[in-house]
Amino acid sequence: MSESPIPAFLAAMATPDPDAALSLFGPDATLGTAFGVEATGLENVKTELGKYFAELRSADHHVRAEWHPEPGVWIAELSVTYELTDFSKRGPYRRAIIVRAGDDGIHELRIFGAHELRLSESGLTYKDVRGPHGWLPTL
Repeated sequence: MSESPIPAFLAAMATPDPDAALSLFGPDATLGTAFGVEATGLENVKTELGKYFAELRSADHHVRAEWHPEPGVWIAELSVTYELTDFSKRGPYRRAIIVRAGDDGIHELRIFGAHELRLSESGLTYKDVRGPHGWLPTL
């Protein structure tokens, strides 16, 4: 793969179309989410994408920078704002995406993210910052 798969992935993730996103992955792909879930194999990747799309109406991605440090590897820094099915908005959140891909599609895609508030704004100590899955380490 000579072109970055990141723009196509982000376009597929912007609207609730799991098949469009899944079509970009190779047969033995791995998807790592910002919450630490790792899905390996197309069926497991499809399951995780389905969970993501279940509550999503749309997502607006803004790529700040993208790097191609070696053949088959792309890295992007971006921010994303989500609109959920109840029409509420979340974000913008900072994200980093690392993709390893070949001629048969994406082999590995890992998403790293932050949902943090400034601790002075939340009024909480670092040990009390919680996300949807529990405590969020702030470092």
